[in-house]
Amino acid sequence: MDGHDGTCNNADRCAGYDPQLKLGAHTSRPLCGDCLDQAARNIRSLVFDYLDLAQLHEPTLSQAIAERASGSKERPIPISQHVEALQAEIVHVTTTWEYELRVACRLSDPGTVRPSWRVTTSNYEPALKTRPGTAVQRAVEVIGSRLERLSQLPATVVCPTGVDDEPADMYGWQAVQQLTDLHGRARGMLGRTTRRFWIPGECWACPSRPVRGVDGPLYRSEPKFEGDPMQVNCDKCSAYRAYPDYETYMATLLWPELEVAA
Repeated sequence: MDGHDGTCNNADRCAGYDPQLKLGAHTSRPLCGDCLDQAARNIRSLVFDYLDLAQLHEPTLSQAIAERASGSKERPIPISQHVEALQAEIVHVTTTWEYELRVACRLSDPGTVRPSWRVTTSNYEPALKTRPGTAVQRAVEVIGSRLERLSQLPATVVCPTGVDDEPADMYGWQAVQQLTDLHGRARGMLGRTTRRFWIPGECWACPSRPVRGVDGPLYRSEPKFEGDPMQVNCDKCSAYRAYPDYETYMATLLWPELEVAA
């Protein structure tokens, strides 16, 4: 059983989530089309995330590695160790699921992209090593163009985040979620997240409506740079509009084009 009950397995994270029924969008697949589209954009960004994380390895004067503590035999730990751990996880997860996709889709094997460790129940010889950044780029190209196929893969025994993990069953749709979450974690480490300010109102593009005691569906994003336009976004369908349209809506309780149509 893959847990699919006729609705998107992203549940309240689904782009078409219904706050009234508390269910994701209806779909015959594990993940709905809108969620797959969003995931595709996030997963393709992992290539740039990996490169941007590499820049965090350069220590500043305030991050200089201190001398070994008195009485300690341990080597000094670099400040960027957590960055390296996230990079290693990106390499591990992308190449693991790339290989599973190659097996499922019967794709040719370039001989350098497979993990050099045994992470699945599939039987294969250790592959030649390649540069981690190149491996991520190649894996993302394979995954990004076959995301729907990945979401439908049956349970596979993998080491979820690294070779030190205990082997566990993971479905393909869980792999999509894992890859999407990696992008979010990378953005957080790079300081590229933005604060959300929840605002009242209902979406103009989907049936999402406010629910008492629950945030959403509309929010205002904090502009990253001076001069950036302010806009209103829907948390469920990802639609967005200019903030002046929202001001008109609050004054008339109708979105501009709806007011004209009336």
